[in-house]
Amino acid sequence: MRYAAIACVLAAALPARADVDLRLHREPPPRSLKMRRAVAQQPAGAGDAVVRRRTPMPAAPRVAAAAGPEARDADLELVEGIAGLRSLKQRVSFAINLGYQIDGARPSGVSTVGGNAPIADADYATFRSYGFGEFFGSARRIYGESLSAYLALRFQAATRPEGNIAQTRALIPQPIATWFERSGVEVRTGWAELTDFLPEGFKLKNLRVRAGDFFVYGPWIMHLDGVQFAFESALVSAAAYGGYRHSDYTREQSDARPGITGASLRFDLRGVTNAVPIAIAAEYLGLTASNETGQGAHQTAKIEVDWRPRRDVALIANTRTIDGEVANQRAELRVRYKQVTNFVFDVMRRFASDWRWDPSLVGIASSPALEERRFLDLGPVVPQLIGSVRAGTLIADNIDLFGRAAVSYDETKEGDPQSAYAAPYVELAGGLEVRLRRAVAFGAAVLSRQTSLPELETKIRDEHDVIQPLQQSAILGMGQRGFTEVSTSVRLTLGARKFSSFVEVFGRRTRFAELYVDPQLPVTTDELHGGGRISIEAWVGNRVRLFAQYEISSELDLAPEITGYKSLRLALSGVY
Repeated sequence: MRYAAIACVLAAALPARADVDLRLHREPPPRSLKMRRAVAQQPAGAGDAVVRRRTPMPAAPRVAAAAGPEARDADLELVEGIAGLRSLKQRVSFAINLGYQIDGARPSGVSTVGGNAPIADADYATFRSYGFGEFFGSARRIYGESLSAYLALRFQAATRPEGNIAQTRALIPQPIATWFERSGVEVRTGWAELTDFLPEGFKLKNLRVRAGDFFVYGPWIMHLDGVQFAFESALVSAAAYGGYRHSDYTREQSDARPGITGASLRFDLRGVTNAVPIAIAAEYLGLTASNETGQGAHQTAKIEVDWRPRRDVALIANTRTIDGEVANQRAELRVRYKQVTNFVFDVMRRFASDWRWDPSLVGIASSPALEERRFLDLGPVVPQLIGSVRAGTLIADNIDLFGRAAVSYDETKEGDPQSAYAAPYVELAGGLEVRLRRAVAFGAAVLSRQTSLPELETKIRDEHDVIQPLQQSAILGMGQRGFTEVSTSVRLTLGARKFSSFVEVFGRRTRFAELYVDPQLPVTTDELHGGGRISIEAWVGNRVRLFAQYEISSELDLAPEITGYKSLRLALSGVY
């Protein structure tokens, strides 16, 4: 009663108001939470300013296709203040990479597996160094709004060590096998493209023409020196191209290269209605006869169906033929659950009519001399059925999990050609990464593959003055019987375009098939080695990047004459 009386006295003392509002116009802040400190906005035009890590990145504005250059430039000014983004108003932009690499392998003084003592500066070069550089340049809106160009160059200054081998001056093999042996400059890609060059109201306004040195994506990714016509819309996408194949493993682009013609057509019904979520694509690729590979003319076709009944489900199936014969069939199912968990189921069937590694080599070369020039020959193609399952998820926004399982089944029949490089196998892999406070991440991974090789009937034994022919079972039974690799890593990241470092350590065990028996000089079939790498990346502002990486491997049981491999790589990059 005392509190009620006090309330009545105060109400009588205060002046009466007819416009009393009892609604709550502002919610009080919760007492259990701490409000984040406000972040100052970047001033207009500060293209090189550094944005704080917690500052949300604004979305890039959508620029209407029909807008003129003045309106488009005004809209693009909104994103100039974002650090690390190059302004799209710039007509010319380029990037330069300069680096230096050192590879080495120190001799141990121990004899080789064959019992031969290594010869200094004769069996291999213990040291190799070379400098390299890359240039990437692009130009947009050249002499108008339709013409653009792109150029990528690579140059290299390599040393080629020489020595006296059998009283003859000759080149010494490098410690690490690579084709980076010669100095010079080569064009990786370079093309010019015309877009939106047709007058207003023309039905094929989205047509674009590209000419030069570029990559095309058809039944296989091909490097092409030629011209391409492409048209893209919500319903139909079509392309046609022609030219000569660009040789990637030599700088000589001779007339012996095969000619390429191709076309693709895709109908995406999802661009019209969501009731029929199907896209159908057909692709064609033809190669002429070539003296470079000793191959005749071949035609490859591919048909693909992409069905997405739901937003998180996609089923993709395709069939590829070579010269009218089915060579490869594949089906893939992708499923996503709650935005953070993904599953991929993949089944592929490969027939004996498939190419060896790309469309330029189908079957066996007609010229024995060209066959001998290919140092890596994986033998004939054998029919196989390969299935795999991949899954990944994110836990508590800090833990990434990944797993993979694959199995290969041999479909060869009695009397068919066989290859030891396509033996059936079972593979299991998994990975884990844990991030702490967005700066430090710890990772671990494991990979194991067990191969099913035929058991040898008899092994080759070392007998004096007795020549033992290599049996067919030995040819099919050689190689790896299995391997297991375990690695762990630590990653430190202080922010985008600031500083990051990465350290990885691995161990690998490999089991080889036993083909040769020598009581006096036993050959190991169980090899164990390890190694690691460390890399550092630092940015000076938003334009200059410094990079350093060092790799090391322990000595190999099958190469006791070498203590191990070492490699140091230094690079400087600039983006302008």
